Amino acid sequence: MMTTPHILSKKAPLFKDEIYVTRPNLPTTKELNPLITEMLNNQWVTNFGNFHKEFEKRIKDSLKVKHVILCCNGTVALFLLIRALNLKGKVITTSFTFPATVHSVFMAGLEPLFCDINPHDYTLDPESVKRNITKDTSCILGVNVFGNTCDIENLNVIGKKFDIPVIYDSAHAFLCRYKNKPVGGFGDAEMFSFHATKLFTTIEGGAITTNDEQLYIKLRQLINFGIKNEEEVVGIGLNGKMSEINAIFGLLSLKKIDKIIGKLKILSESYKDYLSGIPGIKFQEIRKDCQTNHQYMPVEIISEEFGLTRDELHAILKEDNVITRKYFYPAAHQYECYKSFNFAKSAKLPNTDKVVSQILCLPIYATLRRRDVMQICGLIRSIHCHSKEIAYKLRRQ
Repeated sequence: MMTTPHILSKKAPLFKDEIYVTRPNLPTTKELNPLITEMLNNQWVTNFGNFHKEFEKRIKDSLKVKHVILCCNGTVALFLLIRALNLKGKVITTSFTFPATVHSVFMAGLEPLFCDINPHDYTLDPESVKRNITKDTSCILGVNVFGNTCDIENLNVIGKKFDIPVIYDSAHAFLCRYKNKPVGGFGDAEMFSFHATKLFTTIEGGAITTNDEQLYIKLRQLINFGIKNEEEVVGIGLNGKMSEINAIFGLLSLKKIDKIIGKLKILSESYKDYLSGIPGIKFQEIRKDCQTNHQYMPVEIISEEFGLTRDELHAILKEDNVITRKYFYPAAHQYECYKSFNFAKSAKLPNTDKVVSQILCLPIYATLRRRDVMQICGLIRSIHCHSKEIAYKLRRQ
């Protein structure tokens, strides 16, 4: 089903209201009210309350890990994890990620060392990692991008060979699996984000998972100002705890998560069915050992084949109220705040540079209708079919 793009017609936009790239999966007031009332009656709103403890246990059971540390958000979780590992020098990571990944490294007093990505699945390339390890490298930080896991096996092998920890930013990968094991128990530790933009949300929140007992004890202290007990402060920590209200949202979100992932899977498969065959549309390759959560719908726009650039398509879709995002553009090594630092200026990342110039995330969320996906895909097909006419009009403006 194709429709003439708004840019070429005088008709109203395809969608009356904006279709955003994501929407939060929220509980109802009927579900929330009894738990909030219980919290208020208990007058225990933070500092490891009953809802916090129950939520922590549920996450531990879901991810099949020994230890879970709930945090106020994913950024603080990653920052504290890096601090808890006592790292110095350089941390190998990817530039194709959300700002929080690299900012956490930098704010912890370390230098990011950017390695390139696999151009097909967008995750850290182990060969690039091996080429860039030096005596100053203290850690490998992989990012499980768009719910697609890194080459976990090879990254862990590299970490053991050079005797450095391997940790994972799994902000996108809650309830994903690698070799039929839940993401969460790989490497030395993993970080999750439960932000409102994620398929699983506590509104604001995050977690660290690990099977390392000593690391867990240290992290548990660091998220609470470094306090060991009423009379001992043994570390320089901060207030990174999750509140009871956020834990309540998490407990309710867990009840629906399987259904949500099922809906996203249907929408993701529909996108691929309807967009396949359009020249210049490239999909992310999902690692064969990975079960994704279908949280994102990224495509690359190959302008030479599609007829328009990614930026042009992004702007044209917006005129029809289809709001897409250029995740992750710019890449971290291109940020204004890092441009004066040598680690950014010296980064040679041809695969990353190419992907960030072409990537576009399409709308996908549990309440999006399959009919809406059909219309969005029909619009994209129509834009491709009219690409010469659109390009001519854009260049005259």
